[in-house]
Amino acid sequence: MADKSFTESEARTVGEQIGIDWSKAPFDVDQFRRGMDVELEHGLHDLLTNVTDDDPLVTGKIALAHLNEFPDYYTRLERMEEDAKREQGLG
Repeated sequence: MADKSFTESEARTVGEQIGIDWSKAPFDVDQFRRGMDVELEHGLHDLLTNVTDDDPLVTGKIALAHLNEFPDYYTRLERMEEDAKREQGLG
């Protein structure tokens, strides 16, 4: 994972810029912030898979797309990754 991360304030601002109404969103700012941090994997972290250049708006849109599918997407992803590590004897 990239060393870069987003603060809750940054995530809130990005969310507002891409049209999230926090009073109506089925997920909270922390879930969105966690998503933005995860989606940095599509940025400068790996030049072979870089599609965002760590742009906060593009990164936020990727996170939003996942959260629109499942409002707890990043909680589920974290559990799935922990399970996979255990199964492989890595965790």
